[in-house]
Order: sequence, then structure tokens, then C-alpha cells
Amino acid sequence: MALDRILSLVEQRSSADEIRSDPAFAALSASESLAVAQALNDTGEPGGLVLAAQLAKVAFETNTDGAGPVFAHCLDRMSLYSRRPQPFGTVTFEHEGEVLLAPVDPATTDEMRADYGVASLAELRSAAGHEAKRLATQRWGQPLPEGQPFWRVWSEPTAAEIHQRLRAEQANAWADGDVLTFAVLASQSVTVTPVFGLATWRVNDELQVLQVAVDRLQEAVITYQFRSSGRHDGRFRGSRAPEEMPSNNPLSGTLVEDYVESTHLGEPRRVTVYQPPGYSRHGTIPVIFATDGNMFAPFARRLDAAIVAGICPPVLVVAAHSAQATAQNRRAMEYLNGFDARIHGCHERFFVEELTGWAADRFGASTERANRAVFGTSDGAGHALSAGLAHRDKFGHIFAYSTATMPTQGQSWDPTLVPRVELCAGTLEGPFHTGTAAWADFFQQLDAPHHFTERVSGHDLIQWCEELPRSIGRAWG
Repeated sequence: MALDRILSLVEQRSSADEIRSDPAFAALSASESLAVAQALNDTGEPGGLVLAAQLAKVAFETNTDGAGPVFAHCLDRMSLYSRRPQPFGTVTFEHEGEVLLAPVDPATTDEMRADYGVASLAELRSAAGHEAKRLATQRWGQPLPEGQPFWRVWSEPTAAEIHQRLRAEQANAWADGDVLTFAVLASQSVTVTPVFGLATWRVNDELQVLQVAVDRLQEAVITYQFRSSGRHDGRFRGSRAPEEMPSNNPLSGTLVEDYVESTHLGEPRRVTVYQPPGYSRHGTIPVIFATDGNMFAPFARRLDAAIVAGICPPVLVVAAHSAQATAQNRRAMEYLNGFDARIHGCHERFFVEELTGWAADRFGASTERANRAVFGTSDGAGHALSAGLAHRDKFGHIFAYSTATMPTQGQSWDPTLVPRVELCAGTLEGPFHTGTAAWADFFQQLDAPHHFTERVSGHDLIQWCEELPRSIGRAWG
């Protein structure tokens, strides 16, 4: 009777204090305490976990069968709710269809797990892998849930099937309907990055495969790596993807490397400048002030070819390099407001005042607002939006690709100085797509001139490089 009464309170989502204060609580036996602990744990309510752990510990100390794993699971969940790694490793989570262990505290040994009747860490990981494969096999052929950009699936392919496709495709990635298959000759599992971040599964001793169902796969352009090598192993382009932009190497225009002496930064800042073919400092062509000049070379190759092909008009690009890498991520501090107001403010003044003035003196860059744009990707896109909106008297255009920042209710807006905004993001970028789409909605509500290109892509340089000439064409074509 006592157990039924307490389980009824648990089912009603009564608080831990209400359960403790009920007269039936004191009458619980050790085995009944374990049943209540399991019920509290099953509800998923964080408020009941402490009581559940206490009850399971009481049952464990009286040698009640099955109490140790329940206590371990409660303790693991409590740790994760407190933003600490779980000690035992009993809690898993799902990421895009993959089942993974939540972070585990390395201080817990397998001997300690055994004391509580918990499997070894290797066994726990193996069990998670088996569950992932079971679910992925179950999802094969099933439609993606609405709003889900991709998830892992599994067709249980044979080695012969995969080898035949490798020979036929002459590539390590191919599409079948909405399923993208990656295959690589390797004896150990490798992670397919940067878009998916999922590990391959073993087909045989020499073959590793990853299969993912992707929404709008035929529109996708996806760069992939099978290891963190700093280079890409290949690129998948769907049959309905945007046409590949041409690329020039060598350039018809020129790249100039220089430095701007900055009072605001307190040090010189390196700048990469792209001059289109036939550039004259006495002309009136548009100028783009960009962030992350240290990674501008691939943009220059696509842009140069697009200018030569007449896809977009000639532009001058002045790309300031990002700050040197530091443990505090100074790049984010400079580009994004909210980390360090002083560092962000100093960089903004450098960019808006010193960089633009230097470009006008050194290269004859236009000082006309209608011919000026600020451009950035990722964190740099956050900078482009904040600087471009704050200084609308200086910039008539904003190009912002894949920002995770969000517009705020207090965002200032002066209808007399309305910049034209070019936005771009990939559906496989998670928060970067969410943030960029929110800005598109913001400008839509303001009836402000803007264009949002939504590509099926990850947080990938290729989409930004290919989109820039198109944005220039819309802005000044």
C-alpha cells in the first residue's frame, strides 16, 4: 500500500518535498525505495533526481538487486544537468540520428563502475553504437521529419556493393535519392567533416562507410574530409545545385599584401587587397571592405574569374586580416559585441575610420556610400551587420553570410539611410542558418531591400566563395 501511494504521487508529478512528507514514504522497504527511485528517474523531472539518487543509494547499501545501475544513472543525469561530465557513462544523447555517450569524467574507472554493477566504458560505447546502427537501419527509406536537415541512416551495404560504386563514381561520395553515401578505404573509423561530424562505420577490415539522408540533397554542395588534415578530400555537388563558379589561378587581377598602422588597435594590421583586371585608382568602381583577409585567396580566385566572365562588375576588395589566434579568441572579441566592449569598439573604429581612409589614400577607393559595402562570413558576418547598420552613412551595402548572431528588438533603424543587405546561409549550418534566417525575417518585416540565398550546404567556404560574385552582381550589376 505504501508503494502504491508513493508511485501515485510520482505519477502526479508531485514535488520531492511532497513525496518525502507523505506518511507512506517512511514505510517504504529497500526494494520499494528502488522502485520509487526508478519511477522518479523515468519521469525525467530534474527536481526528482536528488531524491531518486538518495533512494537508490539506500537500496544499494542494503544489497538490493539492480540498485547500483539506477543510482549511477541518476548521478550521471544530475551531473549533466549541472554542466559537469557524467561519472559513469550511462547517459546517451542523439545527434542527427547518431547515438553517443554524453561527456564522461575520466576520473571514474571501470573498477568503480563494476562496484555499482555498471558495464565498462568500452561496453557502454559499444552498446550506444549498436543502438545507433539499429535506429539508422530502421530509418532507412523513411522520410526526414519536417525541419530535420539530415540524419544518419544505414542500408547494411556489402563490401562488394561499395567497391562497385567507388569504381563507377570515381569519387568517395555519391547520392541515391536523398541519401548521401561516403566511402573510404581505412581500417579504423574516421569522422566525416566539416558538415556532418559523424563517424564512419566498418563494412570490412579495409572499408569505412557513412550514410546520411539529407533534405534537398540534389541541391547540395558539400565539401568533405575524412580526417582533420586541413585539406578537403572531395566535394559533392547535387544535380540541381547552383552552377559551379569558375576559378582563376593565376589571377587576371592582382592581390596586394600590405599593413595599416592603427592607433585604435595599437599595432599594424595586415590587409589583403584585390584589384580587378585593369584597375585604375582614378575610377569609380565599388569597394568591398571585408573581414578575414587571411582567408581571402579562394574568394579572389572565384571573384576574378567571375569579373572576367562578366558574371559581376569589377570591384576593389580591401580585406583586413583577423587578429592573431589567442586563447581568448580575440577574433570573436573584435568581430562580435558582447565579449569585450573595449576590444570590439577599437576594432570597429579601426575598420570604419582607419581602414577606409587608408584604402582611399593608398588605392583611391571610393568614398561614396552607394559604392561601399562591408562583407563578412561567420563571426565576420556578425561584424558586417553590426558595423554596416551602425554606420549606414558610410556603407550602402552589407554582405553577411552565415551569422549566428540574432537581431534584437532594440535594433536601431533609420529609414532615411537604408542599406541593401545580401544574406546567405546553408541549411546544414545549424545556428548559423538560424541566425541568418532571423535577419532575413527582420529585414522582411522592415520592408528593407535584402536578398537571402538559402543553400544546401554546411559552414563551408565554397558556398561563400560562389555566392560573393552573385551578391556583387545583384548589388551593382
